[in-house]
Amino acid sequence: MPEEIGTYAPGLTLKTKKYITKDDIITLCNLLNIKDQYSNLCEFQPEGICGGGILFNFNKDNVNYKKSWYKSVRLGVNSGISEGKWYWINDDWLSEWTGNNDIIFPNNNKFRLFLKSFNGAPLFTLEELKLWEECFNQIGIVKVGKYPSRKSLMSLSI
Repeated sequence: MPEEIGTYAPGLTLKTKKYITKDDIITLCNLLNIKDQYSNLCEFQPEGICGGGILFNFNKDNVNYKKSWYKSVRLGVNSGISEGKWYWINDDWLSEWTGNNDIIFPNNNKFRLFLKSFNGAPLFTLEELKLWEECFNQIGIVKVGKYPSRKSLMSLSI
């Protein structure tokens, strides 16, 4: 079986400059949705996963793939160096999270992203992480460390 190339690697270390709420996560998804890089490729939503994440929902009509692509930015809520709480994601996530001030991350909280892309989904790139950093900045989250190496964003046999 040929080796599959994907991303399975730590990403940026970030720090909150204010309380981050469910509504801030929706704002982050909306900021990502309007980026040209993702136009017609995917849309973003909170991921129903322990520790939280942002899921890439690929547009099956505009993407040529054989398997179901999976790509996610894991947030590491209440994991490792991080505090906070990730909430249940159900079918009504958009209406339940929009305008909701339930706190995900406290102010002055560090957390480390974990990057995953499987089943032929596009690998993460440094350029993409810079775009994500720009969107995080707009909701009160800043980078507090180095970017991962280009090599670390490409893993074999995942």
